[in-house]
Amino acid sequence: MIGNKLEQEIISLYAKDISSLYSINQIAQKLKKKYPYINKKVSALIDEDIFTKTIAGRSYLCSLNLHNDETLYLLILGEIKSKKNALKKNPQLLKFADYITKLSRVISLCLVLESKGKITFVVEKKEDKEQFEKAFLKEVAKGYRTECVDKESFLSELLDNQELQHEHIILHGYERYYECIREIEDKLKLKYSKLTP
Repeated sequence: MIGNKLEQEIISLYAKDISSLYSINQIAQKLKKKYPYINKKVSALIDEDIFTKTIAGRSYLCSLNLHNDETLYLLILGEIKSKKNALKKNPQLLKFADYITKLSRVISLCLVLESKGKITFVVEKKEDKEQFEKAFLKEVAKGYRTECVDKESFLSELLDNQELQHEHIILHGYERYYECIREIEDKLKLKYSKLTP
């Protein structure tokens, strides 16, 4: 089940905008696939609790169920593919990803992501930022702006900056990223969802 090409295509519609709600017809149109084919697959995803559905008139809108581990695994699989493609295109980012792996053995990093030339390191608490500053070698990140934030600040940034959800590469902590999204899921949906079938 996990990794099926069509499922990945459907999940990828939501991956960059977690708060999306789409009708089955909209999913079929966006993927340029026939409605019966998409209807069958989306219905199976609903049955497997990967999608939740909201009744909207005579149709229903589908959204991701972030409380289902299988949903998170599908999202993470897409993130891994995105990272792999990004690292192939950018050798500097590849070196930096190797450095992050070493750094994560020394300090406790929740997650690290790159977005629009900026690399954000997320630590659990404000106190952990000091440990990060001591261990981080700035010369390794040449060409990138860097910042270290605690988890609460990152949650606020995710909520205020939708582009951070749309355009990013997770370099470390895939699961932690989606745990953060799950924590603010209701706020994201209130702020960004378009409830139109």
